[in-house]
Formats: sequence, C-alpha cells, structure tokens
Amino acid sequence: MERGTKRVTPAADAEDTSAELRVQQAAPAVNGPRRSPLAVSNWMHGDPSFLKVRELIEVLDPDLSVVDRKLLDAMLAHASDTVLSDAATGEAAPGTRVYSALATDVKRAMGWESHKSNSRILAAAKNLQSSVITIGYFAPGDNTLRHRNISLITLSEVPESHGVIYWRFSPEVEKLLSMKGERFLVQLKVLAKLTSGYSHRLYQLLCANTDRETLSWTVPAGDLRQVLNAAAESYDKWAAFERRVLKVAVDEINQHAAFNIRYELVLQERTKKRTHIRFIFEGPASALPPAETGPLLEEPTGQLVFDLPGATETSMPPPSAFAGKLGIRVRSRYREEFPGAPIDDLIDLWATWCVRHRIKAERPPRVFERWLNSLFGDLVLEAREGDASVWSTAFSRDLDQPVYRVMFALGGMVARQRQLWLALARSKYADKYPRTAMPAVSLDCVDFHLWVPLIKNEFMKANPV
Repeated sequence: MERGTKRVTPAADAEDTSAELRVQQAAPAVNGPRRSPLAVSNWMHGDPSFLKVRELIEVLDPDLSVVDRKLLDAMLAHASDTVLSDAATGEAAPGTRVYSALATDVKRAMGWESHKSNSRILAAAKNLQSSVITIGYFAPGDNTLRHRNISLITLSEVPESHGVIYWRFSPEVEKLLSMKGERFLVQLKVLAKLTSGYSHRLYQLLCANTDRETLSWTVPAGDLRQVLNAAAESYDKWAAFERRVLKVAVDEINQHAAFNIRYELVLQERTKKRTHIRFIFEGPASALPPAETGPLLEEPTGQLVFDLPGATETSMPPPSAFAGKLGIRVRSRYREEFPGAPIDDLIDLWATWCVRHRIKAERPPRVFERWLNSLFGDLVLEAREGDASVWSTAFSRDLDQPVYRVMFALGGMVARQRQLWLALARSKYADKYPRTAMPAVSLDCVDFHLWVPLIKNEFMKANPV
C-alpha cells in the first residue's frame, strides 16, 4: 500500500478484528518495570519522559500531522517497557499484543487536555494505521540520509470521549523498539506544549543528534528540510524557510524545553552558498543526556536474537517477617480504628498476600491500611454501623481474584487519578443501567467495592497489576 493511502476493511474482517480485540482486552497484561509515563501521578509529581529509538525520531512522512506524531509518541511512551519485557520473556511475539491507555492520559501527553471529543485522535489513529511511513536515518559515520519504509499500527480503537484507547503496533515497529540501538531521552511535557510540527520534529532531532562533546549538530540544509517535512517548493527560498520553519521551531523549543538553541549558517567558501546549518546547544548538560544503547536485542541475521541478561528477582521475606513489621503499638491503634476486627489474623493474611504477590511495603502501616480499606471496604462500613460479626467472612474471600488487585492498585493512586476511573465507572453504569442512577459513591478506598468492578478490565489493561 502506498504511503498515505487508506485500506477499507471488509465487514467480515472487521468482525474478526473486533472479536480478537475483545479476547486480548480480557487477557492479563504483563507487569512493566515502571508505571507508564502517561500516568497522571508522573505528570503531577515527576518529569515524564521515555527513551525513543533513533529510527522513529527521524521519520519522514509529509502525510503525518503534528497530532498524528504526538499520538504516536504517546503510544510509544506507554508501551516501550512492555515491548522490551515481551522481547525478554517471549510472552508475546512482535506485533501481537494489544496496548491500552486512558484517553485522558493520552490527551494529556498530547497537550489536548481541553478537548472533550476524541474525534481528532480517532482520525490520527486511522492515519497511523493506514499509512506506510518512511524512516530516515543518518548512519553512524555517514552523513548520507537513508530511508526505510514500514507501517506503524495495525489495529486501533478510540472511544468518543471518556474511556480507553486500544492499539497494536506492527511487528516491524516492535522489532525496532526491542533491538539494540541508540535511544534518546524525550521529555513528554515538552512535546505536549509544542504546537508546530516543525518544532516537534526539530526538538527530537536535537535530542538525538547533538554531539555531547561539542554540544552542536551540523546538518546539510537539504536533509534538514526533508526531516522537518519542509521540502515543498514554497520553502526553496532561504528567507521563506528561515521565517516560516526554522525560526518558528527554534523560538518554540527555546520557550518550552529545558535548554536553549541557536543556529548559524555554514557557507561554501567559493560560492558563499548556504550548505549546512549548525545548531548550538545552550543549557545544562543534564538536559541532554547521552544515548542509551542496551543491553537490548540484536538482529544480525534478520531474526531477533535474545541477548539479554537473565532476569533476577528480588527475594521476598517470609510472611512472618512481613507481619512482624507491624508492632504492638500499631496493632493497638488498629483495634481502636476497626472495632471487632481480628487485627492479628488480618495482618497475617495481609503479609501472606503481599509476599505471594511480591508487593513491597516500605511503609507497612500505610500499606496495611490501604489493603484493609480497599479489599474489605464493605466490611469496614458494616462494622462501623455496629455489626462487628461481619469480619468473620473476611477469611473466606478469594483475594487472588483480579478485582482485589485492581482495588489495591487504585488505592495507591492520587485523587485525580481515582476521579478519572470513577468517571469511567459512572459512564459504564449509565450504559448498563440506562434508567437507574448510580448510587452515590466516593473516592475513598472503602467505597471501591461499589464501583471498581465496573472498570476492572479497563484498569488491568491500562495499569498492569
């Protein structure tokens, strides 16, 4: 299929794809090494970023708008750790896993938080799915611009407003993400603020190509026009290219990035023709960390070869040692806060559960309270009403059911994140019971049992538990 052309899927194929998506949505997701950089906690308390491979930084395709590229970056940032995990464990072959993220998180990463409708994101997903793009890259030690043609995503599903976005990368993209090669740190908050497609591309090119010793990048003017998608005839005159492309991109990067850049022209001595552009980096060296190269996967013969060190699991203490972290004074306080609750037995149950699910507890009292209120919120509420006998049912529950892991994970999120999931639960309740108003619920852990089951599947896809 030629670049930019769209393929209409026959109805039968569409039904098969929909069925496949439902199956994969229900499948458990792998545990990633860290929380997705799209998560609201990272945006509120951290500096969300991800390592992007060089080949996907230097994408050449005039049909991809800045919105298309921002959506692609959000997808890559969310999925990159899981791609590496799949490559290391062999749990999923390249191009077979369906990824998911809250639409709200994706829009935040794109700088589209004020947009209620997802219509533009839907159009961007279709563009990514229907286009064959050209990857342009500068080979090490060679200034010649090379090209490679691949597809990006093979499946997508975007809700109208609230909900979860699903997608699947092509096998070629996942191989690129998992093979050994240069990766450069890209700041998502900077990308979200860049509104020009030129500045969006130039920022990433600078992150990838700036020499870490000379703090500069010299590039042929013609090649720069290509990688910035500014090769149209209207930019043939230098004044037009500088005014409408170069200065726009540099000014916007200097406004939002953690560093500043300036540029100077390199002229041919005899003709004084502008042949190259040299970008000079100005700012703290920490804002431009060096490339990371592995250890990842290599592909010397055209097939993936696993070249990863053996995974080492951190040993967990025995349950008795885990329970021993809660002393006599803490247990006495719990007996006052939870009248009639068999605190000692519940602590033993908590310790066994945490060890079985390999849950760390740097602050044991806080983790225990979160566990108790999240998994037994209904019993906590009934006991507050005076019926302490309900605690006898706590030990008959199958706490290995996914819904309890979801409740516990949600209990560790900030209020803003919980609010997003509660909004989705209300939406799903309205769809399921259109003539009934959803009971009043709060963001408190003790109310999780009333609404978390509604969003269990979506939560497990967006936040592996």
